[in-house]
Amino acid sequence: MKKDWWLIAIGVASPLLYVIVARVFGVVGFPLDDAWIHQVYARNLGWYGQWAFTLGQPSAGSTSPLWTFLLAIGYALRIDYAVWTITINAILLGVLTFLVMQVANLRYVALLIPLEWHLVWAAASGMETILFCVLIVAAWFFVNRSPLTCGVMIGLAVWTRPEGATLLPFCAWALWAADGGGIRFLKRLGVMIAGAALITIPYLLFNLSLSGQIFPNTFFAKQSEYAILTQLPLWQRMFNIFSSPFIGVLVLILPGIFFSKRWSALAWVCLFLFLYVLRLPVTYQHGRYLIPVIPLLIIMGGEGMTWARLNAEAMWRRLLSRAWVLTVSVVAVAFWVIGLNAWITDVRIINNEMVRVAKWVNENLPRGSSVAAHDIGALGYFADVRLIDLAGLVSPDVIPLMRDEARLWVFIRERNSQYVINYPGWCPNFLSSESLTPIFQTGTLCDPLNPNFYMTVYKRR
Repeated sequence: MKKDWWLIAIGVASPLLYVIVARVFGVVGFPLDDAWIHQVYARNLGWYGQWAFTLGQPSAGSTSPLWTFLLAIGYALRIDYAVWTITINAILLGVLTFLVMQVANLRYVALLIPLEWHLVWAAASGMETILFCVLIVAAWFFVNRSPLTCGVMIGLAVWTRPEGATLLPFCAWALWAADGGGIRFLKRLGVMIAGAALITIPYLLFNLSLSGQIFPNTFFAKQSEYAILTQLPLWQRMFNIFSSPFIGVLVLILPGIFFSKRWSALAWVCLFLFLYVLRLPVTYQHGRYLIPVIPLLIIMGGEGMTWARLNAEAMWRRLLSRAWVLTVSVVAVAFWVIGLNAWITDVRIINNEMVRVAKWVNENLPRGSSVAAHDIGALGYFADVRLIDLAGLVSPDVIPLMRDEARLWVFIRERNSQYVINYPGWCPNFLSSESLTPIFQTGTLCDPLNPNFYMTVYKRR
């Protein structure tokens, strides 16, 4: 670690630089409304000791309990939430850089981590993505060194995102490949499973106690909301999902992935992506659900490109190697800058569409008003109202009704919602009802020429 401190330092500095540059341009915040959901849960846990989005109403609306726990520490210590959140994620990106160095044992491969724009964007997003990446790479790092620790990493990955459970059979495959089967393999496999079970079972019981389900509400809500996308042809979904992580420098090391011989890791990546093809084929927000596979792809791709020798004896190989390294470096830096611009744009949109609306609601609606809204993160953080979550994250009763406007409108009326907040284009049938009167509209940054994407506050008569 002493020898590679500079790699860790670059990993830490990269997302901090995003935030610093954005602040120079007057942009402060998060690029996702979901980040505000984590902040609400963390604040209520850190200040009041309640696992709830709405105080007094425990709910399983946080996809990542472990991330929420970490954020809650900052609230308990009375540290500014923005400083605490970016600091944790910056440190985690530094840790990820170090772990990739340990797994690949190649510094140029590790250096791609803080330059890969998806990862830096995620580290500055306020979300749990980089924590999940760290635990994934840590599981592969420990799989042969300490099966028990590997199992614990898998369990912690499940606490970070439910998809972490998919690691277990593939880490078992890697363990079998190293041990060659036999009694020693079975013993080490048992230890790995025990470590994973020790951490995972409390997670399942935790969710069960909150919602009656072993997974959080978000696990079901997102799949229901975007179920219509599963009707696309399978080839189209596969192309969209499998190509998303390669938008950037990763495409230049794509050939190396097939020469790394980390077959268990490659199989896990393929399964992880294919599960999204089947259940949640979305690539919005820069494919944020797919970002966790990128560190392993970088490891495999980098290992497979070891043909490059900057000081090779053969001139053709030396020139080709240097040209390739230069190309990778230029593309990585270029996409880092592109990612910075994307992050600033995303934060501006969330601040305009979500945070601005939430602050307007807090200043103009009576305290305790009943508000039905889609995207409740910023509203929950800034506004003192009673929220009905039309996305189903903290209102699971909504999940079976999603994408059915007639039933959703009946639900809103039965809950006696006084106000409705949504984009006009999301539910055009009932949002155009005469019983709803627009009282505030943002004017969108997403698509200035399309009023269907102006976040609107309606008063219900």
